[in-house]
Amino acid sequence: MATTRRQAALLSSLKRRLEATPIRETTEGRVSSFGVLVSYAGTVDGDMIHNLVELTERSLSHSGSSRKEAKRVLFVLIETVQNVLHHGHIDNNGEIVLYLTVEHTPLGMQVHCGNLIDRETSKELSDRLGELNAMDHAALRKSYVDALCQGTIDSMRGNAGLGLISMAKRSKGPIEFQSEPHDDDLDLFQLTVTIRD
Repeated sequence: MATTRRQAALLSSLKRRLEATPIRETTEGRVSSFGVLVSYAGTVDGDMIHNLVELTERSLSHSGSSRKEAKRVLFVLIETVQNVLHHGHIDNNGEIVLYLTVEHTPLGMQVHCGNLIDRETSKELSDRLGELNAMDHAALRKSYVDALCQGTIDSMRGNAGLGLISMAKRSKGPIEFQSEPHDDDLDLFQLTVTIRD
């Protein structure tokens, strides 16, 4: 029953995101269409990353995204799902659930993800993202090189947090995140990364 409630919370978050009305806007004599390109809610494992990437790649090719922008979106999507696999709450069935959308917005392409994580991990992730958001591009590059040189693998951050640093480098502006108490000692952690050419 707890698993069903948890999945319902993720589906509710995805539904709110999908109910946003797509905008049509004229720019330079062309009509640009904004809206959700890909959405998924359910269980996730390492084998699914390939399927999500393939689906997103097809959607991006039909959206008019540049090759450079599409590559950045796909990279962020992969890193996002891998972070969920590292940090996500494993339910009584041994599964991790998430919601994921890729959306074309006036700000650029956005990858949105939400999943349940334990409260302590939620705080650590929030603190780390706050640190990364405070860095400029040069500081992010230095942090990335430093993490590479250390070469350590942290059980919490995976490969020294390289994925988060890489996402921050590829995003336009700060990585948006919010953590909401869910139940017991779990939080619903939601992340939005904006990518623009």
